[in-house]
Order: sequence, then C-alpha cells, then structure tokens
Amino acid sequence: MPFTTSDYIITRLAQQNVEAIFGVPAVYCAPVFEAAANTANFRVVVTSSDLVAGYAADGYARTRGLSAVSVAYGVGTLSLLNAVAGAYIERSPVVVINGGPSQARIDQQNNTGILFSHSMGQPHSDLEAFRPFTCFAERATSQAGLPALIDRAIVAALTKKHPVYLEIAQPWLAATCPRPSGPLNLSVPAGTAEATARRLLTEIRNAQQPLLIVGVEIQRFKLAASVLSIIRKLNLRWASTLLAKSTLPENDPGFLGVFNGEHAPSALLTVIRSSDLVIALGAVFGSGHASTMVPKIASTIRFWDDQFFWRRGDRPEPVPITHLVSILNQLSLSDAETPRSKRYARTSRAKLKSEGEIVWDGDGKLARAPESKAANPTPVPNGLTYDQLFQVIAEPSFLDASMTIVADTFLGIYPAAKLKMPAQDSFVASALWASIGHSLAAAVGVAVPSGKRPVVICGDGGAQMVMESLSTMVVQAQHTIVILVDNGLYGYEQYLLNRSYYANSTEAPLPYAVLARWDYVATAKAMGVSFARTADSIASLRTALAAAKAFNAGPALIHAVVQSRSLPSGT
Repeated sequence: MPFTTSDYIITRLAQQNVEAIFGVPAVYCAPVFEAAANTANFRVVVTSSDLVAGYAADGYARTRGLSAVSVAYGVGTLSLLNAVAGAYIERSPVVVINGGPSQARIDQQNNTGILFSHSMGQPHSDLEAFRPFTCFAERATSQAGLPALIDRAIVAALTKKHPVYLEIAQPWLAATCPRPSGPLNLSVPAGTAEATARRLLTEIRNAQQPLLIVGVEIQRFKLAASVLSIIRKLNLRWASTLLAKSTLPENDPGFLGVFNGEHAPSALLTVIRSSDLVIALGAVFGSGHASTMVPKIASTIRFWDDQFFWRRGDRPEPVPITHLVSILNQLSLSDAETPRSKRYARTSRAKLKSEGEIVWDGDGKLARAPESKAANPTPVPNGLTYDQLFQVIAEPSFLDASMTIVADTFLGIYPAAKLKMPAQDSFVASALWASIGHSLAAAVGVAVPSGKRPVVICGDGGAQMVMESLSTMVVQAQHTIVILVDNGLYGYEQYLLNRSYYANSTEAPLPYAVLARWDYVATAKAMGVSFARTADSIASLRTALAAAKAFNAGPALIHAVVQSRSLPSGT
C-alpha cells in the first residue's frame, strides 16, 4: 500500500507517544481514520458527538501531553470550538486535523455560487473560525509542502502547549507522501532566561514574605521535580491554582492549599494578601481571583505563555519557561544555606484543615444535617449534603493513588479543590474556561492512556449535556467511575444569581435553573452501563463507591442524590 499524507500524520503523532485519535468519521476526514485504523498499537476512539470528541481529545492531551481529533468539515469542526477554546486558555495541546474542500471546489463555489459540502458560502470559514483559539492555524496550499506543514503544526503544539489547526484538502489526505525524515526539532531558544532567572532570584532574596503560586504550565512542561527542588532550596511557601492541583505533592510542608479564587482557604488568602512578593509561575488568573490579585498587581511577578511580566509598569519579556526553571534551579544552589523560616511562620496543616480542607480522620463518623421541610417544593428535598458527599469520596478506602479526579464546573468544584490528592498529576478540571459537562467527556480521553483510573464528579446539569459519553466508555471498555451529582438544579447559576434560596426553605428556585428530572440509572443502562445505582445516604454512598471500585467490567455510574438546598462549606 502507498504511504499517504494521512499515514505521515499518524506516524508523526505516534512518534510523540500519541496512541489514539478522537472524532466522528466523515468523508472529509476518512483517510485519517483509515490510516489510524491500519497503524499498529494505534486506536480510533469514535465518540457520539463532535463536542465529546473535542473534550475527550482535551482530556487525553492533559494526561498524555498531545492529542489529535478529526471530525467533519463545518458541521463537525464548529462543534469543536468550545472544547478547543478551553484547551487554548488551559494549555492543552490538541491537534485538530481537518479534511477540507479542494481548491477546485472552492473556485467552483466562488465562480458559480454552488456550495461545496458543509459550506457556509465562504471559502475558508473553518480556518478563520479556529485562528483565535489556536497557536497555529494553516491550510495546506502545496502538496509538496505537506510534510513540512504537518511538522510545523505538531512542533507548535508541543512547544507552545496550545491547540493547533491543520487543514488539508481531502484528496491530498489520501495522496502519496514521503515518509518522515528524522525526528522533530523541539528545541526552543533560551533567550533572556538566565538574566531573568538571576533577577527573579534577587527579588526572592530581597522579599520578606515571598509566596510562589504554581500554575498549570509546570505540569504541561513536566517541570514539577525542578520546581519542587527550587521550593525546597529556597524554603518557599507555595500554593497551586485549581488548574494545577496535584502537579506537586500536596503533602509538602510548604504547601498552603489551592488558590481557587475567593473560595480558597482564608489562611491562604491571608498569606497572599500579606506577601510582599507573589511569584505566579506558569499560572493565569481568572475572574474568581480578581478580588485577591488585582490589589496585588504591584507586588506580583507573573509568568504565562512564554511572557514574564514583572511588577506593573514593566514591559513583558519573552522567556521560555523550561529554560527559566532549569536555570533558576541551578542558581538556587547558592541559596541552599539561607534559611527563610525565620522570615515567616508556616501556616499549619491543622489550620488549613479547620477551614475546610477535606482530609479524612479515620473515625468513620459523619454528622447528618437535619432535613428541613420546605414550604415550596424543591427539586430534590432529601438526600446527601455536599459536605457528606465529599467527605465520603475523600475516605482513603476509596480515594487512592490509582485514581485521577476529573471534576466538573458545578457547586462541587469548591470541595473538590479541597480534596487532598494522594498522588501527583491526579486532578483534571476545566478550571478557567469552566465549561459544564467537560469532565464526563474529557474522562473518555483521560482513560485511554491506561494509567490512573478516572473518577468523574459531575453535576446533573453538565451530565445532561454530554450523557452520551457513557456510551463511548462502554464501547472502549473503560473502567471509569462516574459520580453524577443530582440536585435537580443548575445549582451554580442559582447560587450566583440568588443564593438566598439555599438558606430560605420557603423560597422557590429560579424557574430557569430547574433541570428536567431524568432517570439517570435507566439512562446509563440504556447506553450499556451495567453498573448503575443510586446513593442518597452516607451508608449507601459508601457501599456504592466500594462496589464501583471493585467493578472492572466497564464504566460504573453512581447517581448521588444531593439536597437542592445544600451548599458546600465555605461557599
């Protein structure tokens, strides 16, 4: 068989340890699927929707370091945009491979007005749509230049840790192509990394109360060991963003908690506010961080997306984070003998625990909140509280180092941030983009690498958006545990728009925040999930989690019933 352009793409991906492509097959991208199916040790993961394919590819990239997705031109690719936008801001390198129309079809459309398949009437609608959400977006204009174009796209994804968009006319995807010649060149110039590292080290030495905030780029570029070395040499206090949760070991004595905005532990917020120097290394802040970080701009040094932003007023400097961390680690050797402990008092783990960090004490006792009788009907009047749900999830008999928590954007994201993860690189969330439903679909990609077992914690609103992800888990024989939290509401929206509902038993919820009542167990079983059960008490939840953990014949769904008026502690 001749070696084709699609074979070239799959070969280059496989060389970077990619073992799967996600998508929904279509004529436009059929050659790519054919090449993937004919490649040894490479799998095609067909999902039930284009959006799920995008989320799954995102989950795979966060776990594996690179992924690929391909769907139908126009009708499929535009459904990917939300997933790709989230991957962009959260530094997830997804390669979007789009089979497009030939130039002859585009010329015919321009000259006659007869549309090519899935056309919006514009010659390059997909290319223009993806440009704002990718670090590389190009359409092939020369068949001879295809190998170089493909290489540039993959290199950009790997070195920038952003999604890329590659459009190749369908006929060229199936055309013969030379085989790859040599490895990809992934080197990045050091630029001013050494000078920047020296200046940063001077700033740290001169500060009385420095604090390091570890961001997701430390995980994406595999810099955790070096950053932990720097922390210990300089005796730095540190926190992580929610997006970077579990990047470094959370039992480190300098760890103060997860900075997930205003809902972070108050002791951590106090430290941030009192620090005379905050170093945000590979971290980006969103609206939830604004009340804390905006007043700290003048004393914050921030690195993000190959740009080092010194204190307000200075121009950003382009510095590759890999070189910066390496040099900073080397230079920190001279500071190994400089004790910083005299400059500040450690915030104790006990203090953080008292403010809501979920750490199981082993006493096996949980207090059950009294159930109030509401004057107005509530979607789910009885069941677990959020605190009970997460206390049981946190028990070491369930949560262990073999698992990756994949948390959704819902009220449960606050207690999820406080879970003490027993292993590094064991937490995934759409923490900045905050796209509901991401977790359930992303878990499809997290499960493919056959590493840690995904444990999805997803609200019912997000689950209803991508419930078909369960079907893909069944087809792929994945052992994912899905904890579907049913409170009958878009609870996050209710909380943001009218939180008095949660304290007032006579107040009705916002009518547009009430969800349709699904039979989640029956829905899961209809999709082929053989393990599906409901838990509405501490005892039944413990039993269900233990049984799901022991189940290894496909995905397991636990329909966790949570009172509609329950709020997690600290919200």
